[in-house]
Amino acid sequence: MSEQQQKRVSAAGNGEHANGGKRQRALAHDGGVKQERLAEEQGREEASQGGEGERALVAMEEQEEAQISLRMSVSHLHCVACLLPLKPPTSKCEAGHVVCSGCRGRHTTQVCVGAANYSTCAELDLILRDAKVPCAYGEYGCTSWVVYYEAADHHRCCRCAPCFCPDPGCEVLTSPAELAEHFASHHGWPITKFDYGRPCKLAVPGLQDKLVLVGEGDGSVFLVSSQCALGVATAVSLVCVRACGDAAAGAPQFRCKLWVEVEGNRENLALVTSMVASSNMSRGFVPAEQGMFLVVPPELLHDESGEAPVLKIRVDRIDRANGGASTARSPSATPPSSLPKRLL
Repeated sequence: MSEQQQKRVSAAGNGEHANGGKRQRALAHDGGVKQERLAEEQGREEASQGGEGERALVAMEEQEEAQISLRMSVSHLHCVACLLPLKPPTSKCEAGHVVCSGCRGRHTTQVCVGAANYSTCAELDLILRDAKVPCAYGEYGCTSWVVYYEAADHHRCCRCAPCFCPDPGCEVLTSPAELAEHFASHHGWPITKFDYGRPCKLAVPGLQDKLVLVGEGDGSVFLVSSQCALGVATAVSLVCVRACGDAAAGAPQFRCKLWVEVEGNRENLALVTSMVASSNMSRGFVPAEQGMFLVVPPELLHDESGEAPVLKIRVDRIDRANGGASTARSPSATPPSSLPKRLL
């Protein structure tokens, strides 16, 4: 056999080997599919007889359904009367218009005058309850998929809604969590993690100093700054850095207690208790005169003993689901033991 003929035979053999490998993988796949079908049929057969087969079938039916992503006109998901996202239960008039249950009267007088008969849309309600969209703040870290008619409520209290860096000339816009890291890495503002309901001891910030607090558990970001507001006195304020307002549904509220004292001279101190304001910092630092702040007199900042004053901060998270009770002890119920009794 010539060398050329040997090459042909070798090539043919390699081709058959390659094709044979593909055939083996195809056969293996077909065999796996057949085994799955046999197992399913066996499970259904055993289910009809009870026992383990029934439990296997129930487990199979409880598996999560397949999900799909699709595009469609939003008009199909909006009420023709109020033009807002449809919220179950929905109704359909005689002309085929779908409206929110609370929009029947408006629809009858404005669109379909005289339409008095409405039917329920149970099938559409199932779709509306299951139709989810990704959070609009996905680029800032939110991975939530929310029901379409609840998306607006989610965006109003989304923890990833972007906020601004308040430092003049800084154009950074990102989530509060990323903003806290930005404060430390680009501006040198120290980060301190704290527990709600427990005092946190810090140095009194100077006029150019900023302190960043991050709550344990929920990661809420707070910014502490000071300003010269009343003559030579220093005004220390605390603000929660977040885009959602304090009244947004689902947004937690916070109450804080700030006080400054000199170690060894606890008879002289300045103290204030207030609700914590929120800001997306789009207008920079919140001026002290526009919110609650702690006025620290110069006597505390320059104590005769030479001891440095200490700023203590206690933040309590308000649990709205529990009727406005704090998740920790109320700051007015049992003050820190270091406070003199005359303040009780």
